[in-house]
Amino acid sequence: MLALTFQVGADRVAIDVRQVRRVVPLVRLSAAPAEVPALAGVFVYRGQVVPVVDLFRLAGAGTCPTQLSSRIILVPYPRGTDGLVGLLASQVADIRELSTPDAPYRTTAQGLGPPLPDGAAVIRLLDANQLLDSLALETVLSIRPGAEA
Repeated sequence: MLALTFQVGADRVAIDVRQVRRVVPLVRLSAAPAEVPALAGVFVYRGQVVPVVDLFRLAGAGTCPTQLSSRIILVPYPRGTDGLVGLLASQVADIRELSTPDAPYRTTAQGLGPPLPDGAAVIRLLDANQLLDSLALETVLSIRPGAEA
């Protein structure tokens, strides 16, 4: 599997590139409803409001540092909409081949995916669809540009 790798706290994490729509630089985020604690904010991308989930907050590792390598990974929202969701992470730069797990795995809001061997290190495999299914982002996705957040 071809995967985009990035850092979340002390964990190296990977996501299948087929789940990624685009990677954009870290931009200034506007406030968003506080119902989702891991939500860093929202921004407008090509005329649509995109909620951004801070993967550091989600993993209990503080907030994502503001670094040149910090990026917003845009993934489709899995519940039958044409919406996008941003995943905020740092050190987003590496695309590489990873071996896939033999058994099905589950990603939840409490974790970043199962630990997999990656040479002498460990990498976590994130499934964006499963992660986003576990978060309540519907109210944020209904926001339109110009509407109050």
